Order: sequence, then structure tokens, then C-alpha cells
Amino acid sequence: MKSIELASPSEMSASACAGEIAAILAAAIVRTLTADEPKQREVGLGFLPDQRVHTTPYQEEKL
Repeated sequence: MKSIELASPSEMSASACAGEIAAILAAAIVRTLTADEPKQREVGLGFLPDQRVHTTPYQEEKL
């Protein structure tokens, strides 16, 4: 896969920025359309189908 070289935004014209954005989006679309279907993994996480996983809620530190 070809790697995209990104130039410094401060050195680019508006049309060059738009062209770079279009190239990045086009590459993402091509990768999405040509990607293989995800395969079912043989190893699971060990959760039952009706179980849900939640992260610990963020708690602010008191000063």
C-alpha cells in the first residue's frame, strides 16, 4: 500500500489542502471497498451473549 506523505499545512495553499483531504478520503474509501469480510474468530472473550461490558466511569479528582 502506498504511504501518503503529508506536507506542513502552513506551507500549503487552500487548493492543495483540499486535494490532500480528497486523496486521504479516496484512499480510505478504496481500502473499505476492497477489504475482505471480517472473519469469525475462533477465540472469544468468554462473555455470554446477553452480557454487556462497561468501562469504569470517569471520576474527577477533587483538589
